[in-house]
Amino acid sequence: MPEQIFNVNRTALAWKFLVRFASKLPPVEYLSPDVRHTNPGWDDEAFNRQLLSLEFFLPTSHKIRLAGMEAYNFFIEATQSFSRQGGARIEAFFVAGKLPGNSIVELWRIGDRRVTRDLKPWGQEWGGTATRGWKLGLVGAEPVSALVEV
Repeated sequence: MPEQIFNVNRTALAWKFLVRFASKLPPVEYLSPDVRHTNPGWDDEAFNRQLLSLEFFLPTSHKIRLAGMEAYNFFIEATQSFSRQGGARIEAFFVAGKLPGNSIVELWRIGDRRVTRDLKPWGQEWGGTATRGWKLGLVGAEPVSALVEV
């Protein structure tokens, strides 16, 4: 599998996610723009192929790596301001993977200057409710859910 993405400066990868596709058809991977300044969810992304892995890069030279999952998701938690200056404020980013053959979701939360990992029931991954935007994974490899140094 190509590791071409790592020729880029590590800080340039912060706040982006990298998806590797199961298909051998190009492109074999997708690197998102900075999710703090563009549409931060990925439900609008054009790809509709099975995923091998999902990595979310943090500004600390770490990444969250999910692989071998039945399905993957990336979403945000935002609050709306009622002031005239208005606008939404991102409270947290979530990276999720549904464990194969299980009704459990590995859920990573990045917010409040912390990274936390939790297990949630499928369909109750955020505040006891289901999320949308799940992308199918390719099951077969050992599931991976880890915070690793880049």
